Amino acid sequence: KIVVVTGAPSWAEYWAPAIAALPKDREMLVVDRPGYAGSEPVEHVGDIRQQALALSPLLQARSGQKILLVGQSYGAAIATLMAAANPGKVAGLVLLSGYYGQPGPTAEWLLKVGARMLRIIPRDVRHAVLEVTNQAAQLEGMHAALRNLKVPVHVVHGDKDDFAPIELAEKLVAETRTRRPMRFERVVGANHFLNDGPAEDLLATLEGCIPARWTLKLNWRRWADRLTRFKLKPFAPLAVGGTSRGC
Repeated sequence: KIVVVTGAPSWAEYWAPAIAALPKDREMLVVDRPGYAGSEPVEHVGDIRQQALALSPLLQARSGQKILLVGQSYGAAIATLMAAANPGKVAGLVLLSGYYGQPGPTAEWLLKVGARMLRIIPRDVRHAVLEVTNQAAQLEGMHAALRNLKVPVHVVHGDKDDFAPIELAEKLVAETRTRRPMRFERVVGANHFLNDGPAEDLLATLEGCIPARWTLKLNWRRWADRLTRFKLKPFAPLAVGGTSRGC
């Protein structure tokens, strides 16, 4: 199950092509974040901790199903907090085109214009301006959460991103000491909106973040020989096995 926490502004409908192209053994869940589109409240929710709390019910899974959590742009920080607050529910975290407090040239221009027109711009755009403008001071909570995560973390960023500089993503990976190394993937020629490109390319990228299938079996013959050597009679053929098909 792939759970996507979208950016700012938040429109789940832009992930429709990816959802339609999913293989049969995958499920994807994308919602409008609080304060956007069809989601309440009417006012913006500027605290990423409250956003994470509100979205955490998305991490429910069926028996045997694993979850790959994807945080897109502004949603990267929120998804990180969700993963930290729900240990055992998330098999992997993807920070997709993550926004880390400092805008690129295009985003900087849009924020300046939006700040001057807050009273007349549409609700979703107004909430996006307010969220992004006040995000930087909250990122220490994200960094603390990253340092304590036990699941694989994948940082995926386009090298033509003029909304969220790729340099900040590289800095995050280089300077954040985590329990297990974060994996960085540079998407050559891609801009900030990786979900606007071919759905197959996006899904292939996410598929590369899913833990590989594993199988573990004990060699019964070897253990039977050892038991015989010590003059112990084996009870019954013993096998421990597990198979994971990914998230």
